[in-house]
Amino acid sequence: MYDCMLDEAKLWLDEPPHRKRKLEPPPPLPIVDYSLPTTFSDSDEEEIDPVEREKYRKQVVESGGFDVDFFPVYGSLDQSGSTPSTVMLSKVGLHCYNFDKGTNLQFTSVQKANEEFASFTMYYITVEAMDPFSGSPVTFQTCVWDAATKSNESSRFITKVCRIKGTEKETSRWDHGAVDEFYKDDISWLEDDALTGSDKLQYYEVKESDLRDNEWLQLYAEVVMFSKWETDLSAYLPVKMKKVVVRTREDVETSKKLRSKNATFYMSFTACGGLECRGIIRRTTDGRPQHMSLQVNCWIDN
Repeated sequence: MYDCMLDEAKLWLDEPPHRKRKLEPPPPLPIVDYSLPTTFSDSDEEEIDPVEREKYRKQVVESGGFDVDFFPVYGSLDQSGSTPSTVMLSKVGLHCYNFDKGTNLQFTSVQKANEEFASFTMYYITVEAMDPFSGSPVTFQTCVWDAATKSNESSRFITKVCRIKGTEKETSRWDHGAVDEFYKDDISWLEDDALTGSDKLQYYEVKESDLRDNEWLQLYAEVVMFSKWETDLSAYLPVKMKKVVVRTREDVETSKKLRSKNATFYMSFTACGGLECRGIIRRTTDGRPQHMSLQVNCWIDN
């Protein structure tokens, strides 16, 4: 699995990853130790017999990295558990699934999570979700790539697996070449004349009713702030949306631009505590099932 991921990274990266610019974080939150004890020390590797080694390999291959019982030092997977990162990326994976399937599965908790490291981090997360229509719990799996950043962004999250456990096979790797070229330039804030200029038909200022009916816009605001601080932001939620503008080249009615598979969202909002934020999320797809990319940038205005 490690070699496959490394090959994918080489295809993706043609320049060193940008370091995320860290501004002064919000007021300190309670410190939580998310670390987990290491299952194996360096000396334990010599004690692992071929049977155990094959067991590990088989678990990784058959479960796709989700269901692994132990994490030897020679393996590429590490146990993660419930952290701010796995919680956020669980919500991103659920959003991708809901967007594709027209469902509304809601995040409940992270059951377990594994990480794989190369020149980026791949998360394999098993989630307890809830179907609000039936009231039934659902075991959900998502694999999300916290990818290297380009295009003047602070974060890029790419979903590779988004499924109810046991229902769909894994898909192939993300195909950057299949993304519309229009969405590959640097992301930057909205031009002053965007809504009145020559490209005005590409834009839609989201109405108040649409803000209420599309709860995932609140998630996008959370993702925007997370891209800046990568910490638990529950003290700053929910946010109060001030303005959202969406841009897409897809030929759809104005009110349907929110549902475009490829679109850029310009958001201004006030977080709890009075934090004034602006953010951009560019949502793209390579046309393959379970795949979605969110490119993110954030500005703090006070």
